[in-house]
Amino acid sequence: MRVRLKRFREGRFFTEELEIDVPEGSTVLDLLFRIKEEVDPTLSFRSMCRASICGTCSVKVNGEPKLACNTKVKGEEITIEPVDNARPIKDLVVDQDPLFFRLRQGLIRVEPRGEEVKVYPKDLLKTERASDCILCGICDSACPSLVEDRKFGGPSLFTKAYRILEDPRNRGLEESLRRLVDFNVQSCTHCNNCNLYCPKGCMPERWITLIEGMLLKRGYIQRKTEDFGFLGF
Repeated sequence: MRVRLKRFREGRFFTEELEIDVPEGSTVLDLLFRIKEEVDPTLSFRSMCRASICGTCSVKVNGEPKLACNTKVKGEEITIEPVDNARPIKDLVVDQDPLFFRLRQGLIRVEPRGEEVKVYPKDLLKTERASDCILCGICDSACPSLVEDRKFGGPSLFTKAYRILEDPRNRGLEESLRRLVDFNVQSCTHCNNCNLYCPKGCMPERWITLIEGMLLKRGYIQRKTEDFGFLGF
Protein backbone atom coordinates (compact mmCIF):
# COMPACT_ATOMS: atom_id res chain seq x y z
CA MET A 1 0.00 0.00 0.00
CA ARG A 2 1.15 3.53 -0.77
CA VAL A 3 0.87 5.75 2.31
CA ARG A 4 1.07 9.54 2.12
CA LEU A 5 1.77 11.14 5.49
CA LYS A 6 1.42 14.89 5.91
CA ARG A 7 3.82 15.74 8.72
CA PHE A 8 4.74 18.91 10.59
CA ARG A 9 8.26 19.69 11.76
CA GLU A 10 10.12 22.90 12.60
CA GLY A 11 7.32 25.19 11.47
CA ARG A 12 6.53 23.60 8.13
CA PHE A 13 4.44 20.83 6.61
CA PHE A 14 5.89 18.20 4.31
CA THR A 15 4.51 15.03 2.75
CA GLU A 16 6.25 11.69 3.09
CA GLU A 17 5.38 8.72 0.87
CA LEU A 18 5.87 5.13 2.01
CA GLU A 19 5.25 1.67 0.60
CA ILE A 20 4.19 -0.71 3.35
CA ASP A 21 2.43 -4.07 3.63
CA VAL A 22 -0.79 -3.77 5.60
CA PRO A 23 -2.54 -6.89 6.95
CA GLU A 24 -6.19 -7.27 5.99
CA GLY A 25 -8.56 -5.77 8.53
CA SER A 26 -6.02 -3.24 9.84
CA THR A 27 -7.17 0.11 11.14
CA VAL A 28 -5.47 3.42 10.39
CA LEU A 29 -4.11 3.35 13.94
CA ASP A 30 -2.65 -0.13 13.33
CA LEU A 31 -0.98 1.30 10.23
CA LEU A 32 0.49 4.24 12.14
CA PHE A 33 1.91 1.94 14.82
CA ARG A 34 3.35 -0.30 12.10
CA ILE A 35 5.10 2.69 10.53
CA LYS A 36 6.42 3.88 13.89
CA GLU A 37 7.65 0.46 15.00
CA GLU A 38 9.04 -0.81 11.69
CA VAL A 39 9.85 2.19 9.50
CA ASP A 40 10.21 5.53 11.32
CA PRO A 41 10.28 5.67 15.14
CA THR A 42 10.16 9.49 15.03
CA LEU A 43 6.57 9.57 13.76
CA SER A 44 4.33 11.35 16.29
CA PHE A 45 0.60 10.77 16.75
CA ARG A 46 -1.82 10.42 19.66
CA SER A 47 -3.64 7.29 20.83
CA MET A 48 -4.78 5.71 24.06
CA CYS A 49 -7.74 3.34 24.27
CA ARG A 50 -7.76 1.97 20.68
CA ALA A 51 -11.51 1.44 21.15
CA SER A 52 -13.07 4.79 20.05
CA ILE A 53 -13.66 5.82 23.66
CA CYS A 54 -10.88 8.29 24.48
CA GLY A 55 -11.07 10.35 21.26
CA THR A 56 -7.35 11.14 21.15
CA CYS A 57 -6.46 9.61 17.76
CA SER A 58 -8.29 12.05 15.48
CA VAL A 59 -6.67 12.47 12.05
CA LYS A 60 -7.75 13.19 8.49
CA VAL A 61 -7.98 10.09 6.32
CA ASN A 62 -8.25 10.73 2.60
CA GLY A 63 -9.45 14.25 3.34
CA GLU A 64 -12.05 13.40 5.99
CA PRO A 65 -11.65 13.67 9.80
CA LYS A 66 -11.81 10.26 11.45
CA LEU A 67 -10.83 8.36 14.56
CA ALA A 68 -7.80 6.36 13.46
CA CYS A 69 -8.70 3.48 15.78
CA ASN A 70 -12.07 2.66 14.19
CA THR A 71 -11.30 3.48 10.55
CA LYS A 72 -10.35 0.52 8.40
CA VAL A 73 -7.56 0.74 5.82
CA LYS A 74 -8.96 0.25 2.31
CA GLY A 75 -7.72 0.44 -1.25
CA GLU A 76 -4.25 0.81 -2.74
CA GLU A 77 -3.47 4.28 -1.39
CA ILE A 78 -4.18 6.28 1.73
CA THR A 79 -3.45 9.85 2.79
CA ILE A 80 -3.18 10.66 6.49
CA GLU A 81 -2.99 14.25 7.76
CA PRO A 82 -3.48 16.22 10.99
CA VAL A 83 -7.00 17.54 11.51
CA ASP A 84 -7.96 21.09 10.55
CA ASN A 85 -8.86 24.08 12.74
CA ALA A 86 -6.07 23.32 15.22
CA ARG A 87 -2.47 24.48 15.61
CA PRO A 88 -0.08 21.71 14.55
CA ILE A 89 2.52 20.66 17.13
CA LYS A 90 4.39 17.75 15.57
CA ASP A 91 3.45 15.45 12.70
CA LEU A 92 -0.18 14.35 13.32
CA VAL A 93 -0.36 15.88 16.81
CA VAL A 94 -2.32 19.13 17.13
CA ASP A 95 -3.02 21.49 20.00
CA GLN A 96 -6.37 20.63 21.63
CA ASP A 97 -6.06 23.20 24.42
CA PRO A 98 -8.49 25.69 22.76
CA LEU A 99 -11.28 23.10 22.95
CA PHE A 100 -10.78 22.53 26.68
CA PHE A 101 -10.27 26.24 27.27
CA ARG A 102 -13.72 26.91 25.80
CA LEU A 103 -15.20 24.25 28.07
CA ARG A 104 -13.56 25.84 31.11
CA GLN A 105 -14.75 29.29 30.06
CA GLY A 106 -18.29 28.03 29.71
CA LEU A 107 -18.20 26.30 33.11
CA ILE A 108 -20.13 23.39 31.63
CA ARG A 109 -21.06 21.52 34.79
CA VAL A 110 -24.04 20.56 36.92
CA GLU A 111 -24.91 22.83 39.83
CA PRO A 112 -26.60 20.28 42.14
CA ARG A 113 -29.90 20.99 43.80
CA GLY A 114 -30.08 20.91 47.57
CA GLU A 115 -32.52 18.02 47.63
CA GLU A 116 -32.38 14.55 46.10
CA VAL A 117 -33.68 14.44 42.54
CA LYS A 118 -34.76 11.14 41.06
CA VAL A 119 -33.71 10.63 37.44
CA TYR A 120 -35.61 8.04 35.41
CA PRO A 121 -34.60 6.35 32.16
CA LYS A 122 -37.11 8.47 30.22
CA ASP A 123 -35.40 11.61 31.53
CA LEU A 124 -32.12 10.48 30.00
CA LEU A 125 -33.53 9.93 26.51
CA LYS A 126 -33.34 13.67 25.75
CA THR A 127 -29.60 13.74 26.23
CA GLU A 128 -28.68 10.18 25.29
CA ARG A 129 -26.89 11.14 22.07
CA ALA A 130 -25.27 14.26 23.48
CA SER A 131 -23.94 12.19 26.38
CA ASP A 132 -22.03 9.97 23.95
CA CYS A 133 -19.63 12.83 23.10
CA ILE A 134 -16.01 11.78 23.76
CA LEU A 135 -14.49 15.24 23.08
CA CYS A 136 -12.45 13.98 20.16
CA GLY A 137 -12.77 17.43 18.56
CA ILE A 138 -13.60 16.07 15.11
CA CYS A 139 -16.77 18.16 14.87
CA ASP A 140 -14.78 21.31 15.72
CA SER A 141 -12.11 20.43 13.16
CA ALA A 142 -14.79 20.26 10.44
CA CYS A 143 -16.63 23.43 11.53
CA PRO A 144 -16.31 26.43 9.15
CA SER A 145 -17.87 28.74 11.75
CA LEU A 146 -14.89 28.28 14.07
CA VAL A 147 -12.67 29.59 11.29
CA GLU A 148 -14.80 32.68 10.71
CA ASP A 149 -15.65 33.44 14.35
CA ARG A 150 -13.12 32.49 17.02
CA LYS A 151 -15.64 33.47 19.71
CA PHE A 152 -18.00 30.74 18.52
CA GLY A 153 -18.15 27.96 21.11
CA GLY A 154 -18.02 25.15 18.58
CA PRO A 155 -20.07 21.96 18.28
CA SER A 156 -18.21 20.17 21.09
CA LEU A 157 -19.00 22.88 23.64
CA PHE A 158 -22.69 23.06 22.77
CA THR A 159 -23.05 19.27 22.73
CA LYS A 160 -21.63 19.07 26.25
CA ALA A 161 -23.69 22.07 27.34
CA TYR A 162 -26.99 20.59 26.16
CA ARG A 163 -26.56 17.53 28.36
CA ILE A 164 -26.08 19.80 31.37
CA LEU A 165 -28.97 22.12 30.45
CA GLU A 166 -31.41 19.20 30.27
CA ASP A 167 -30.19 17.48 33.45
CA PRO A 168 -33.05 17.61 36.00
CA ARG A 169 -30.48 17.65 38.82
CA ASN A 170 -29.06 20.98 37.62
CA ARG A 171 -30.36 24.05 39.44
CA GLY A 172 -28.17 26.41 37.45
CA LEU A 173 -30.06 26.36 34.13
CA GLU A 174 -30.48 30.12 33.78
CA GLU A 175 -26.91 30.86 34.80
CA SER A 176 -25.63 28.26 32.35
CA LEU A 177 -27.66 29.83 29.55
CA ARG A 178 -26.38 33.32 30.37
CA ARG A 179 -22.79 32.06 30.18
CA LEU A 180 -23.46 30.51 26.78
CA VAL A 181 -24.50 33.88 25.30
CA ASP A 182 -20.81 34.81 24.97
CA PHE A 183 -20.18 31.82 22.69
CA ASN A 184 -22.11 33.22 19.73
CA VAL A 185 -24.37 30.23 19.08
CA GLN A 186 -25.89 32.10 16.12
CA SER A 187 -22.60 31.91 14.26
CA CYS A 188 -23.49 28.30 13.41
CA THR A 189 -24.27 28.03 9.69
CA HIS A 190 -26.08 24.69 10.12
CA CYS A 191 -23.87 23.16 7.44
CA ASN A 192 -24.17 19.78 9.22
CA ASN A 193 -20.46 18.99 8.91
CA CYS A 194 -20.42 18.20 12.62
CA ASN A 195 -23.26 15.69 12.22
CA LEU A 196 -21.64 14.15 9.16
CA TYR A 197 -18.24 13.50 10.71
CA CYS A 198 -19.04 12.82 14.38
CA PRO A 199 -17.75 9.26 14.97
CA LYS A 200 -20.26 8.66 17.78
CA GLY A 201 -23.39 9.97 16.04
CA CYS A 202 -23.92 12.71 18.63
CA MET A 203 -25.72 15.08 16.19
CA PRO A 204 -24.11 18.32 17.47
CA GLU A 205 -26.02 20.59 15.09
CA ARG A 206 -29.31 19.52 16.68
CA TRP A 207 -28.15 20.60 20.15
CA ILE A 208 -26.86 23.90 18.79
CA THR A 209 -30.29 24.54 17.29
CA LEU A 210 -32.11 23.66 20.51
CA ILE A 211 -29.79 25.82 22.64
CA GLU A 212 -30.29 28.72 20.25
CA GLY A 213 -34.03 28.25 20.71
CA MET A 214 -33.69 28.30 24.52
CA LEU A 215 -31.72 31.53 24.39
CA LEU A 216 -34.20 33.15 22.01
CA LYS A 217 -37.25 32.23 24.09
CA ARG A 218 -35.70 33.75 27.19
CA GLY A 219 -34.62 36.90 25.38
CA TYR A 220 -30.88 36.37 25.89
CA ILE A 221 -30.31 36.75 22.15
CA GLN A 222 -32.31 38.19 19.27
CA ARG A 223 -33.52 36.25 16.27
CA LYS A 224 -31.38 36.70 13.18
CA THR A 225 -33.33 37.94 10.19
CA GLU A 226 -31.34 35.56 7.96
CA ASP A 227 -31.80 32.38 10.04
CA PHE A 228 -33.47 30.63 7.04
CA GLY A 229 -36.06 29.07 9.33
CA PHE A 230 -33.68 26.52 10.84
CA LEU A 231 -35.20 26.86 14.30
CA GLY A 232 -38.70 26.09 13.12
CA PHE A 233 -40.56 28.26 15.64
